[in-house]
This record gives sequence, C-alpha cells and structure tokens, in this order.
Amino acid sequence: MKLERRIAVIASLILGATLAIGGWILYADGRAALSASEKKEIEATSLVLITAMTQAENLTVSHSELIAQDNQVIALLKAGDRAGLMAKMKPTLDSLALEAGVDVLHFQTADIKSFLRVWAPEDFGQDLSKIRPMVLAANRSRKPQKGLEIGLKGLSLRAVSAAIDSDAVIGTVEVGVSLKMLMEASKSSTGADFAIFLDPQYIPTAKGGFGERGAKLQLDGSTNSTLFEALQKDGLIKLSRGPELEITKREAATLGVMTRPLLDYSGKVIGAMIVARDFTVAEAAFRATLVTVIVVALSGLMIGFGVIMAGLRAFVFRPLEELADELQSGRIGAPTTALAAYLKMRDGAARALRSGGDA
Repeated sequence: MKLERRIAVIASLILGATLAIGGWILYADGRAALSASEKKEIEATSLVLITAMTQAENLTVSHSELIAQDNQVIALLKAGDRAGLMAKMKPTLDSLALEAGVDVLHFQTADIKSFLRVWAPEDFGQDLSKIRPMVLAANRSRKPQKGLEIGLKGLSLRAVSAAIDSDAVIGTVEVGVSLKMLMEASKSSTGADFAIFLDPQYIPTAKGGFGERGAKLQLDGSTNSTLFEALQKDGLIKLSRGPELEITKREAATLGVMTRPLLDYSGKVIGAMIVARDFTVAEAAFRATLVTVIVVALSGLMIGFGVIMAGLRAFVFRPLEELADELQSGRIGAPTTALAAYLKMRDGAARALRSGGDA
C-alpha cells in the first residue's frame, strides 16, 4: 500500500472515531436528559392522584367524626335500631356520593361486628376484628384512623371514628371514598391512565381469611383495564419499594410506566399504584434529533476528510513526489541536499497557497 493511501486510511479512521465518540457522548447526554424529563413528568402526574387521595382522606375523617358525634346516631347505635339508622343515613350517603364520591358508610358495634352497611343494609353481622385492623384500632384507641385499607368491598380511602356515649365506645363509624372516582378525575386532568393492584395476601375473604401469599397482584381498579392487564402480562406490574419508571412499546405508542408502592394506613405495602403516560411525541422528537446528529457527523466526516487530504496533498505528498522526481533525474544527490530541497519545495507550496488565498 502506498504511503498516501496508508495516511488516508489512518486519517479517516481517526476522524471517524473522533466523530463517533462525540456523537455517542451527545446521544448519551440527550438520552439521560430525556429520561430525567420523562421521570419528572410522570412523577408530577402521579402526584395529581396522590393529592386527590390526600384531600379525600381529609374529607372522610371529617365526615366520620361529624357522624360519630351526632347524638341521634349515638342513640340509634346504642339502641341497636338498624332500620332507624338506615332511614337517617341513606340520604346522607346519597348526598356524599354525589358531592365527593363517597361509596362507603359503615357502622360497627362495640364488639367490632358489622352493624349496618348503608349501601347494602341486608349484609351485616360479620366479625371484623381479624380482617379490619383500622376499625379495631379506632375502637381501642378512640382516636380517628384514616388511610387506605382493604375491606370486603375492596380498597377504599377510609376513615373510622369511635362513637362514644358516657365515656364508653358504643360503636364505630366508617366513611370511604371510591378510588375509581379519584383515578377517573386524575385522568381527566392529566391525560394519563391510572391503576391500583393489590397483593392478594392482604385481601380479606368472605370466610374471614385472606388471599394466597405470593400470588400475582390483582387489579382492583383502573382507568383502562385492557391496557394494565396487558402490562401485567408483559411483567411490568410488580411490587416496589420506591418509584420505578420503565419505558415500553405498546403497538405504535411509547409508554412510560411508573410503579409506586401502595401503603395502607399503618404504612404496610399492600400493593402498587401504576401510572401510564404516553411519551410517543417526546421519543419521536428525540429520534429525529438523533438522525440529525448522524447526518451532521457523516457530513463532518466527509468534509473533514477532504480538507485533511487536500492539506496533506499540498504540503506532504506533492513535495515528496517532486523530490522523488529530482532524485531520479539526478539533479540532487546527497540526502542532506535532498532534504533541503524538499523543505524548500514545501515552503514554496505554502507561499503559493497563501498568495492564492490573499488574491
């Protein structure tokens, strides 16, 4: 291989490697920035639902306290008048359901048995002491308990307050808000989809026990059941100890799927809250930027290679060719003389190039 070709190959390899390294660094920085932006956006989206849940939690505790302190409610509980309590509280539940999405209004006796489910008055009498720790805690501490808990009706944001008469607990009052309503409201304001998955080992059964430990998470509620069932089938739905974001492809869409641990009122992880947001536009914009970077890099490679080879040709190869002709013709002899002639030719080529540029 001639010297000129060897130098051309080496120059192209060095230039190509330099542009490739620079492009990779630019790509890595862009990918990191996009990932950080996506995580920040989906975290802000999940906070919409978390904020709604906090507001609903405060609403439930205020209503449970208000009802538990109602003298007529206390008298009806103390007398065991289920029909009278139903007649009084059914309009209250209907009103709260319309105004705030309340779907649970439940009264328990002092021995922690279900006394009246206002939405299902025919269903009562179950012993809740083993499956409803929030009710048990409110009964024993006489202090309001609030937060997430799984009941026979499913998961709700609940608050339980003790009804006290003459310094004795005569029962407890429970108010709960539908998470389905909160998720739908959050979807309307953000455009994202939300879902709640529960760990079966914390789901109570009608027989007074709980579900199987280690079984796959169960979908409790969502804004798009088809989507989240597909995500679970793909292995993207799981328990986590902190927020986790994964990017996945669903048909033609690019989705960001964030998993957050779902904690009950006592701080125990009972499942996962999932947020799915469409990042198709952001990912497409990044890919377009990447194509631009590749085109610029290839253009830079061709232009840079041309400039380098033109410079080498003018300052190295041409003087060497002329020197070789002089040596072969015998017009110069000693190596030192040849070197001096080469340097003279190189300087002459440089001057000619400069004068041409000045012109």
